[in-house]
Amino acid sequence: MPELPEVQTVLDTLEKKIKNRKIVDIDILYEPIVDLDSNVFKHKLIGQHFRKFKRRGKYLLFEMDDITFVSHLRMEGKYFILDDKTPITKHDHVIFYLDDNTQLRYNDVRKFGRMELIYKEKDYKVFKDLGPEPFSDDFNLDYCHNYLKNNTAPIKQILLNQSFVAGIGNIYADEILYYMKANPNTIGHNITEGDIKKLIKGCRLILSKAIEKGGTTIRSYTSSLGVTGRFQLDLKVHTKDICPKCKGEIKKIVVGGRGTYYCPNCQKQRIKIAITGTIGSGKSEASNHLRDKKGYEVFDCDETNRLLLEPNASGYKQVKKAFPECFKKGKLDKSSLAKLVFASPKDKQKLENIMHPLIFKEMEKAIENNKLFIAEVPLLFESKWDKYFDYSILLESDEKNVLKHLKLRGFSQKEAKSRINNQMSVKEKEKRASRIIYNNGSLKDLYSSIDETIESIINVRN
Repeated sequence: MPELPEVQTVLDTLEKKIKNRKIVDIDILYEPIVDLDSNVFKHKLIGQHFRKFKRRGKYLLFEMDDITFVSHLRMEGKYFILDDKTPITKHDHVIFYLDDNTQLRYNDVRKFGRMELIYKEKDYKVFKDLGPEPFSDDFNLDYCHNYLKNNTAPIKQILLNQSFVAGIGNIYADEILYYMKANPNTIGHNITEGDIKKLIKGCRLILSKAIEKGGTTIRSYTSSLGVTGRFQLDLKVHTKDICPKCKGEIKKIVVGGRGTYYCPNCQKQRIKIAITGTIGSGKSEASNHLRDKKGYEVFDCDETNRLLLEPNASGYKQVKKAFPECFKKGKLDKSSLAKLVFASPKDKQKLENIMHPLIFKEMEKAIENNKLFIAEVPLLFESKWDKYFDYSILLESDEKNVLKHLKLRGFSQKEAKSRINNQMSVKEKEKRASRIIYNNGSLKDLYSSIDETIESIINVRN
């Protein structure tokens, strides 16, 4: 199917050849192509001039004197400009006779193309419920973030959805994802802010280059107007066998029902793993082992929270405004804040509303640089962040061990039980967790279990 660059090429070429030409007659040889009564279609267009040439997504928009003629080429639609001596072929379905004795012929082997008429004043921004144009200011970071944040479809499928962005089809979606170094199966809400910036830049860069080169001529597509696309010479992955960067094998898979080309080496899928558990269950021991002994980068939500509550940090300023009673001599008394929020669910929620977005923002920054991202997230399920991770590892320990661990951390029996009871129940966490590790043995057992779990996840994804 012709995509945005091919449609733009057709439009630009037609503008040069038929601008201000008048339609003096029309023959409709295959009526289903016209989405209204053929006599009405002819009556409204005969005598009209081609004044302005516009595009919306993959639609050609010809603004006439007082109406807009809309054409969608679909799979095989083409326009030819021919003289009146050229024989009519079986695939010529609509013929526009122009006032210079030439003919604008619509040719369509599969007969999937469609034509319609709309009011000239129609707002093309919302035409056919299409998303913004890739080159529009409306196609920006905020728009993409809002569209993707709760989207569970693969990013390749999202790029092909015309309600997200108009005009992108299979060929250019593959090329854009290769530019982004994004795996085509990456779920929409796993696309980070950095990925979005690359997506926007990649769309504009690749589509601009394709328009400059007249589109991509693959299979039977040609502009049919004396312009043959040359962008196929610049394709990196679509229909290719070898990656131009790493020289590895390009693979073809099916995503959302469409054949998809990508490089498994350059477009590795990011894996996001959260380690969580009740207080005193061994989360920090497991995380420290992965960090210090195995060499993984592990994002620590508790440490990030602490840093955000340092003087002059963004969290400190907001907490000071929300909980002035927890500040003594101008400094935050963390023990007072802890007692307050653990005693009052309302204050706990108030604090989380401040800190969780700040921690999440820092986490997103860290995700950018890691194809394997591991985070220690104590309140993973309470904060509802589990949906942003591919896997969640829940650490559990019996109450005796938990109380022992908390005693070593300076908690009294009463404080320890209060902290345990203040969290989501273990049974509820078990329902949501991807993997569960029962930490009731030695540290060696814990390290072995966490290593095996991480390695099994990596092996499944690769």
